[in-house]
Amino acid sequence: MIEAQEIETKLLDFLKREVFAPDVAVTPETDLVASGFDSMSLVRMLVFIETDYGFWIPESEITGDALKDVRALAATITRLLNAR
Repeated sequence: MIEAQEIETKLLDFLKREVFAPDVAVTPETDLVASGFDSMSLVRMLVFIETDYGFWIPESEITGDALKDVRALAATITRLLNAR
């Protein structure tokens, strides 16, 4: 069983390294869209999740609530992974 905290840490590392500019402070509670997260960021993140966890998040799960912040996204991924 994968823990949400582990996924949250990996997502934060990826977003800081690959998506956001170095001067953007990203925490688990940072509003992703307000910080500049866009459709290209979403695709990059989805590919990262597929590569790391071996599954593609279904379109029905890509909602405003799931993308609210890293913590919500990690919870969504954890729920989907543990339901498989």
